[in-house]
Amino acid sequence: MKQIGIGVVGCGFVGLGAHVSSFAKIEGSRLAAVADPDPKRLGKAAEKYLPQATYQDYSDLVADPAVEAVVVALPTPMHAKVAMAAIAAGKHVLCEMPLAANMEEADQMIEAAQRQGVVLMPSLTFRFTPNYVKVKESIASGELGIPTAVLYREFISAADLAMQWPPGSWMWKRESSGGPLFTLSVWSIDLFRWLLDSEITEASGAANYTVLNQFGGTLGYDASATVKFANGVVGCLQYSGTVTPAASTSYLEVIGSSTRVVKATGNETMTRYAESPRTTEWYLKEHGARQWGHYQQDEHFVECLLAGRAPSITPADGRKAMEIAMKFA
Repeated sequence: MKQIGIGVVGCGFVGLGAHVSSFAKIEGSRLAAVADPDPKRLGKAAEKYLPQATYQDYSDLVADPAVEAVVVALPTPMHAKVAMAAIAAGKHVLCEMPLAANMEEADQMIEAAQRQGVVLMPSLTFRFTPNYVKVKESIASGELGIPTAVLYREFISAADLAMQWPPGSWMWKRESSGGPLFTLSVWSIDLFRWLLDSEITEASGAANYTVLNQFGGTLGYDASATVKFANGVVGCLQYSGTVTPAASTSYLEVIGSSTRVVKATGNETMTRYAESPRTTEWYLKEHGARQWGHYQQDEHFVECLLAGRAPSITPADGRKAMEIAMKFA
């Protein structure tokens, strides 16, 4: 069976735990190389997942003829530089979101991929998260009638954010990275567009940022946004990165003209609120790289490359999520 040689640039939390671990197992993929400037992270990836080659410099990975597709799993300010190098070398690219720190760089990436005739796929894993997939199926079945409203809330503990991105990290530098709200909101914005299969035509919101001295100066954020879709559906998005771990939560609700409602909580459950029975709950918990859809997304990427077809997630999807996030982040 033909295999696609995958090179993963970045062996941090997402790069190693989501992408390297997935491509080492996905049928049709071959973990051709991994790259990371940190010898400790690189060694951990090499020992556990046995890539064919390891590099401290991403340019060496990009130049490796065994690498046919490059996964960019780096801090946002580095996305464009690495992705553009891979595209120039004729490699397909799966890029973590946001695609870039600003729209100009994102457009440069998109235009370069079009010129080179290679795939540029944004990493928008909520489309593959099991309970969100179940919500999509529920909408498609017609049991909600016509969707009328969508709501999404995501509260992430300030302590957890500080653990993943310590003080001084790129995440807290809004000028160069866009900041935490911009970085983390793009997935839920794209989720709305995918669920409703409709474009956002109106968006407005407001954000408040708070320096959290108790965590060494990380940046708390609180924001609310409202959106309206071409099909008339209205949506509400609410985010916080200022809360205690006990208040951490994420949930999605879709309301329909049938008066039924479906709700997805975390990445574990979907609940339908109807007439009889009044509630029905599905437990859809996955583990490891499957829980937020990374494995399923990476599998889709490989399948598309092998079949020579375009992925279901387009560069335009990544760009639109960035564009809407910038209206309130």
